[in-house]
Amino acid sequence: MLQDLPADQPLVRKRQGAVEWIIFNRPASRNALTHEMETSLTRIFRELGNDKSVRALVMTGAPGNKPAFIAGQDMGDLENAASPEASMDLEATSETMMEALEALRIPTISAMAGACVGAGALIAAACDVRIAAPSLRFGFPIARTVGVCLSLRNYARLSALIGPARTKDLVFDATLLNAEASLAAGAVKEVVATEGELLPRAQAIGEHLASLAPLTLWSTKESLRRLRDASLPAGEQQDLLLGCYLSSDYQEGIAAFTAKRPPVFTGT
Repeated sequence: MLQDLPADQPLVRKRQGAVEWIIFNRPASRNALTHEMETSLTRIFRELGNDKSVRALVMTGAPGNKPAFIAGQDMGDLENAASPEASMDLEATSETMMEALEALRIPTISAMAGACVGAGALIAAACDVRIAAPSLRFGFPIARTVGVCLSLRNYARLSALIGPARTKDLVFDATLLNAEASLAAGAVKEVVATEGELLPRAQAIGEHLASLAPLTLWSTKESLRRLRDASLPAGEQQDLLLGCYLSSDYQEGIAAFTAKRPPVFTGT
């Protein structure tokens, strides 16, 4: 599955029976997600929504020197998000992609090994099923790295997955959960015994889900999404996001990350 991937394609699609695969393929960057990849993912998800021959979707990351699902947003995108327009464009592109993923009527599965951080952890949270290899590291270390916050909708996604208290712990602790801790928190469905079992297990889950009643699966996931979103306040609620993106702390976080030094945050 992950052999002979074209180096010039950050997103690779493969098909096994009724199960579609998307492989995040930037191993040199630990599959960090770019603005362009998010735009492409939106298009792919919408295409899959019109393909009746696809009954399940699996997403995974190409391995490099270390395994990774997605090790966060590409730093170049974050460096360019220092104006209100740029930061909101980054968030809007991401949210459009997330909504397209959640709008898929087929079951979605994330098969995670290594780093599943930030944007990667959000994509995983938006999937219907998450399985992990023993190497998984899952979380949102934003409070000790770039000093931003998540959008209201993304906090809602996490809270629906692991609950408000664990969501707060995950952000406040600013550490990454290993595979077993992710399982205990409810962030993943299961942890396979070895790294090599991850992709065959994901394919097996996809085939099982593809054999079930599509309307039952879709109605269940869509009902739960509507219940979750019913609790969201009206309006865009951009004040908290902008407050972080336009802060001195954000600039300090980016500079510290680039210089590979600890940031010094001041709350301004």
